[in-house]
Amino acid sequence: MPRTRPHPVAVGAVVLLVAMIAAALWNSDESGTGARQVGAQAAPVLPAAAPGATCAPTVTNPGGRNNYREDAPLDVPLGRGLVITGLVRDTACRPLPGVRVQVWLQTALGSERENRTTVLTDPDGRYRVVSDPVVVQFGEPNVHVAHDVDGSPYASVWQRQVLQADDTLAVVDLVLAPAS
Repeated sequence: MPRTRPHPVAVGAVVLLVAMIAAALWNSDESGTGARQVGAQAAPVLPAAAPGATCAPTVTNPGGRNNYREDAPLDVPLGRGLVITGLVRDTACRPLPGVRVQVWLQTALGSERENRTTVLTDPDGRYRVVSDPVVVQFGEPNVHVAHDVDGSPYASVWQRQVLQADDTLAVVDLVLAPAS
């Protein structure tokens, strides 16, 4: 039986469909495990708080405190290729400036025990850490984000967010409750 060739219009339609899907994914607000893009062209992550609004406090993840170290150094360069960012608010949904946030993860630079930094939130309550991409040592690739108490009036909270190995963005927002 003679071999038939695909119709050129069908091939063109498939190529166009693939290009449209790729463009939609490239411009999507979703990344990896559902973290929203927060780049210059992205919509705000969270709207401003309405008067009288309340936000549920972030619950610590099991395993979130794994390898946490008090008083981690400030602003340690961790490489480039992965952005870990988020907004820190109180339970009245107000952004919290000047709050310590500690980030640690396994990368080519080192294990979770050595590869960490602490940053302060900006005047809008946002933090940003740039790191080498996450590397899987045991289990699944992940990043830890914690509110580093250090004299803060807010309770400690630890988060462990699972990523895909090729993620370039992780958004971890925190809502802090008053310390008891």
